[in-house]
Amino acid sequence: MAADTLCQTPWGAVRLLRYPARRDEPLQAWCSADLLLLEALHELAADGAGILAVNDEHGALAVASGARAVWTDSALAAQALARNLTANERAPVAVTWSVDPPPPTSTVVVLRIPKQLPYFEYQLALLAAATAPETMVLAAGMDKHLSPRVAALLEQYIGPTRRHPGQRKARLFSARRDLRVAAAPPADVAYRCAAAGGELRALPAVFSRDRLDGGSRLLLQVLPQLPAADRVIDLACGNGVLGLAALQQGLARQLLFADESAMAIASARANLVRLFPAALANCDFHHGDGLQDCAWGPAGLILCNPPFHLNHTVDAYAGRRLLAQCARHLAPGGTLCLVANRHLDYGAALRRDFSRISKLAGDSRFTVWRACRA
Repeated sequence: MAADTLCQTPWGAVRLLRYPARRDEPLQAWCSADLLLLEALHELAADGAGILAVNDEHGALAVASGARAVWTDSALAAQALARNLTANERAPVAVTWSVDPPPPTSTVVVLRIPKQLPYFEYQLALLAAATAPETMVLAAGMDKHLSPRVAALLEQYIGPTRRHPGQRKARLFSARRDLRVAAAPPADVAYRCAAAGGELRALPAVFSRDRLDGGSRLLLQVLPQLPAADRVIDLACGNGVLGLAALQQGLARQLLFADESAMAIASARANLVRLFPAALANCDFHHGDGLQDCAWGPAGLILCNPPFHLNHTVDAYAGRRLLAQCARHLAPGGTLCLVANRHLDYGAALRRDFSRISKLAGDSRFTVWRACRA
């Protein structure tokens, strides 16, 4: 059954769709945490011109409240926001990416608490530096995803904090900026990966920022079996580990790093500059919805460790969309090398878009697939 798309807010009903959308979409474009934030905003009688929405997943916060600006890491969230603003005949909203400081003139900050605690801490540190005393910060999340440290972090970085009673399986926190000096954001973390040429660093919103994840480790083991190509794409690149390993092993002459996370793209670029500065002129970066709207030409090889979550929901849909994009961006005879969780069987999806598929490796958690375009 398709999810409801009409969201009832204190300012009236707004029509909200998720992005990317699918036929008979089963998931709503908002949750109880969004509704708690909107209700708290309405009680404050906040003027939209002074509202900054942070981590607005599908535009529910900005579309309903008339927020002046959105601060986000996600190109998919920005796409959802733009589409839902248009659908509700609202004016465009300025988007600031996570790698830049937030706009400094907000009187109210309304924030969906991200699932990565280091990223939440990073955002609070930058918000503290950008907001004036008496600025109200409203933060909310679903109970099952909240860390017990949320209130303490708000108190540490922003000021006096109130933990509101839970409602509808969600919880609201409110903090008022005081005169304390803004604390520094958490230090960067890194790990060493010989296959990728050395130490890899990553910003706080990047997947597996402090260690090599098991899927990438398994794919790196089979990388020597893959053909070299003039043009290689590292799709859903994260910190760039797969693309950097392709450079290290001489598999790529030109390389594209693509991800929907602004922090992933910035991290991959920084690692490339530090480890392979001479290759920078032959590398490009695409921050967007996978390879949608990507002008980079057909590739001979695509490496991909796709996400298996849509925000907090385990769902293979995000990965299946990337497979279709890969098929369109591969040159004739090109190869896709994909690593995926074993419980998400991509075999049927690969057979729809590719002429030959095989399994290169597997363990108790992951499978590495090879798919070729005719």
